[in-house]
Amino acid sequence: MSIILNNERLSVEIASPGEEPNTTRRFDRAGFVTQVTLDGIHKFCSREPDNLPHKSSGGYGLCCEYRLPEPAFACPLGGQFPKPGIGLMTKDLEGKFVFHHPYPCLPYEIEVETAPAKAAFHTLPNLCMGYALEQTKTVMLRENRLVMEMSLKNAGKQRLVFEEYCHNFVTIDKMPIGPEYMVHLPVLSLEGQKPKTGCALKGTEDGVGFVCYSNEPSLMDIEKEKLTGGAPFVWKLTHENTPASISESVSYMPARVTVWAIDHIISPEVICHFEVEPGESVSWSRTWTFAG
Repeated sequence: MSIILNNERLSVEIASPGEEPNTTRRFDRAGFVTQVTLDGIHKFCSREPDNLPHKSSGGYGLCCEYRLPEPAFACPLGGQFPKPGIGLMTKDLEGKFVFHHPYPCLPYEIEVETAPAKAAFHTLPNLCMGYALEQTKTVMLRENRLVMEMSLKNAGKQRLVFEEYCHNFVTIDKMPIGPEYMVHLPVLSLEGQKPKTGCALKGTEDGVGFVCYSNEPSLMDIEKEKLTGGAPFVWKLTHENTPASISESVSYMPARVTVWAIDHIISPEVICHFEVEPGESVSWSRTWTFAG
């Protein structure tokens, strides 16, 4: 059953941990936001499509991911390795972690507390290969803003070196990608920069624009050297034909930014790098503002 949060402006749907579609081997099962509706009119979330070069990994809306590659790579075939936010995976495929592969999984225990405009998720640690992560994630509604606060403790014996980001499978009322969309970013001019893959994206003076509609994925990487200012880091998605918009403010300075798009889905990904010693903790937040 979904968790529903409401206030005077927003209605937010969160898939409960371990219940469809929150059963992937990729995305943090705490705070898996599948839809945001503003004023009962504008909708901002979509699902990862199936027409990709790889099998869909089950992404949906505001779903986050932790990348901790070392234990997955070092784990012997048949052994278990930790995937933060999800559980202990059994390695039945040689090599590094493959995000769309359906590894056998022993899920982490996640305690959930809810209120009308707030949900808290406590992911309990389970030691594996010397790694153990304890996470508290709180999702709150404040007027037209969705606030997601994360606190992660290294409860294991190994140093944690990982990345965290939200995939942001977002849209403005499912309007297809095209020249009317714009991802505004605090960057040095990206004029002339072309996408790493696909044909729909283009670099502009103040972010990433769109050349055309495409039902094939397009991807543009923006390295840290191109990012300006400091934290909080804010991007904003607009469309010429509507007053509706969505922005995300990240309290931590990103290591890099990626913009991915296909059909009607646009995914600005603010990727943060963390290093946490055993016994230490780190906290950060992401705040989305929905306008219309």
